[in-house]
Amino acid sequence: MPRPRREFEAGGIYHVFSRGSNRRAIFRFDSDRVDFLGCFESVVKRHELTCFAYCLMPNHFHLVLQTPDGRLSEAMKALNGRYALRFNRRHGCDAHLFKNRFGAVAQTTDSQFLWTLRYVVRNPVDAGLCSDPGEWPWSSYHASVGEITPPSFVAVTRLWSYFGDVPESAMARYRSLVASLSEFGGV
Repeated sequence: MPRPRREFEAGGIYHVFSRGSNRRAIFRFDSDRVDFLGCFESVVKRHELTCFAYCLMPNHFHLVLQTPDGRLSEAMKALNGRYALRFNRRHGCDAHLFKNRFGAVAQTTDSQFLWTLRYVVRNPVDAGLCSDPGEWPWSSYHASVGEITPPSFVAVTRLWSYFGDVPESAMARYRSLVASLSEFGGV
């Protein structure tokens, strides 16, 4: 019996995540992460997604995405399928790379959305891989705080609009949110 089709709201914002089968690494080398981000950029462009944040961990990834048409499943099938095929060819594997389907949690309130933005880029800190989000090179954090030119697939201007009208102060408020010990850092 086929799995039931999941419905996603047009214009909805989702915390999307996918984990490796048996918690195995989905990124063995930095070149794997670069390849994934290339696949992701292509999917964002083709499906007209808005990416607010991302973080690549050793055995899973997190994305905060808005879908214009509700076809998130199609976009994620393209991303996970293409990347898994390329990973398996590169590393001589033939098993499933990802565990089950991707997960997606609708962001239904501003406070949930802000919590998720913070959670995604703090994931390597919480996992003990680094002591500050700025130390982890495989997330959108550096672009979101203006430390690097944002990749084309990260909508930093849209992200900043949730924190103010002036980019410099919006970046500062975002940085404060991520650094805060409380849930929302006064945002």
